[in-house]
Amino acid sequence: MSFIEAIKQLVLELGAGGIFVATALEYGCFPVSSEILLPFIGYVVAVNGYSLFYTIMIATFGGMIGTTTCYLVGRIGGRMVERLAERFESIALGVGKAQSIFLKYGKESVFFARLFPIARTYISFPAGLAKMPAVPFILYTTVGVFLWNTALISAGYFLGTHWDICKEFLKAYQWQLSGAIALLVILFIVMRNRSRKKSG
Repeated sequence: MSFIEAIKQLVLELGAGGIFVATALEYGCFPVSSEILLPFIGYVVAVNGYSLFYTIMIATFGGMIGTTTCYLVGRIGGRMVERLAERFESIALGVGKAQSIFLKYGKESVFFARLFPIARTYISFPAGLAKMPAVPFILYTTVGVFLWNTALISAGYFLGTHWDICKEFLKAYQWQLSGAIALLVILFIVMRNRSRKKSG
C-alpha cells in the first residue's frame, strides 16, 4: 500500500480524527499531495453526510499544526533544516524556492505562498529561520490554509465520485486557480481599505 493510499484509509476509518492527522501530515511536509488528499476528504464528507464547514475547520486546524511544527523546526533547529536539505534534493529545492520568496516579499509571503505549489509546503521553514514573530505567522497561515482547504475540499464534496478530476484539473490550471484566489483576496483588501477611508 502506498503512503497516499494509507492516508486515504486513515481518513475512511477514523473520520474527523483521520482528517486532522492527514492534513497535519500534508502541511507538515510529508509526501502527501493536497491536490489528491483534500478533494478526497471532500468526497468522504459528502458520502458520509458530514458537515462541510466542520470538516474544513478540522482540516485547517490540522494544517496549522503541521505548518507550525515546520515553523518551529526552522526557528529552533535551523541546523536540522540545513541537514535535511543537504540529504534530500527535493527538500533543498523546496526550501530554497520558499526562502527566496520569503526574502523578497517578507512576512506577507507566508499567506500568499499557501496558495501556490511547492512554496506552500516549505514556506514555514524560512519563516522560522528568519525568526518571524509567531502571531503574524499564525494569522497569515490560518487564512491561507483555510482558503486552500475550502477550495479543494468543497470541490471534492460537490464533485462526489468524480473527486479525482481535481487532480488533473489542478495539474493543468493550479497556477491560474491560485492566482485567481490571491487576486480576489487582494481586491477584497483594497475594497475594504477604501471603504474604511470613506467611512473615516
